[in-house]
Amino acid sequence: MNVSRAVRNVSLLSVCQALAQTQMVLVFSVTTFIGAALAPIVDILGVPFGLATLPISLQFTFMTLATLPAAFLMKRIGRANGFIVFLLIGTTGAALALIALFEQNFILFCIGSSLFGTSAGSNQQFRFAAVDTADNAFKAKAISLVLAGGVFAAVAGPTLSTWAFDLLAPVIYGGVFAIIIAMQAIMIVLLLFTDIPPASEAERKGHIRPFREIGAQPAFIVAVMSSMVGYGVMNFVMLSTPLYMGSHPTHSFAYPDVTNVIMWHVLGMFAPSFFTGWLIKRFGDLNIITVGAIISALSIAVNLNGDSLIHLRIAMALVGVGWNFMFTGGTTLLLQTYTPAEKAKTQGINDFFVFGTVAVCSLLAGATYQTVGWAAVNLAAVPLLVLVIAAIIWLRGRKVPIAA
Repeated sequence: MNVSRAVRNVSLLSVCQALAQTQMVLVFSVTTFIGAALAPIVDILGVPFGLATLPISLQFTFMTLATLPAAFLMKRIGRANGFIVFLLIGTTGAALALIALFEQNFILFCIGSSLFGTSAGSNQQFRFAAVDTADNAFKAKAISLVLAGGVFAAVAGPTLSTWAFDLLAPVIYGGVFAIIIAMQAIMIVLLLFTDIPPASEAERKGHIRPFREIGAQPAFIVAVMSSMVGYGVMNFVMLSTPLYMGSHPTHSFAYPDVTNVIMWHVLGMFAPSFFTGWLIKRFGDLNIITVGAIISALSIAVNLNGDSLIHLRIAMALVGVGWNFMFTGGTTLLLQTYTPAEKAKTQGINDFFVFGTVAVCSLLAGATYQTVGWAAVNLAAVPLLVLVIAAIIWLRGRKVPIAA
């Protein structure tokens, strides 16, 4: 493997990841508020049900639906070309969301969010593209370094959100989607300079096992579970936090307070990526996943212990670190579960499960908070984290890596 090519590709993919995650931070910062302003309240069996988180739930749903098509398209036409096709779809979605804000049209905003989510589903595979260009010794670090691009998002996202939310006033939040469109265009240009190896002969023509065989592997089960729970818990708490801050009975949190808490959260998500790869190589993926689950549980304890701004900052940072360890560890563990020919199928199915979980959690987050409150949102995460730790204990005596 050409080291200079691997470094260049990982660097470009890291920048693309930074821009993609910045867009996600921008969307997370404003979509719940837009949904609360535009969404109707529907009556289900006599119970009022708010749709404030429906747009972001649709985003994650279409992110989920895009994972398998994106993986197979990239296998056919190459990583860079596949990413570009989905970025064009995402740009269309951001443009429709912007038009929806001008027209105050909730349905059109949901459509735009759905198309943007399709692009976001493809973007999640930047970490797998990094693996394609790295040798075995560099794979965990490549995944980690691409995810480290999100550190830029931690600083730039909340800053841009605060600056852009009234940029196109009186159309509040319109400037956010104008910035997203510009970032999508930059990502397309950067991808044109990547040199990611095409699918090999073994990848294109090798034997592919049925999913029931791939999915029955203990390592696959734990890898997917780790990423699902890590992402699901993080998403569930993260989406509920702005609602909690916006309707707090005693504290009057301003919009900059919300973006500041999100900044600490995103820093927690991505700052560890500079050393997570080294930690995995040094201590093993299962140990890092376990530590991630424990850190996520600590974030729940902080949220239940106080409701000040400092409590929220610490809790959101911790759940971000927990996500980083569980998601990076789960992705690294997944690499042991497939042959080259099974790569696109296994990676796509993994992301389908992961972002399907995220979609469900995003839909339930607002409803859970509005129905049963902040404490219930946090306590709901505890059994899932315990389940991951139990699964790791089960796997330790059974893990048998396949031959690549």
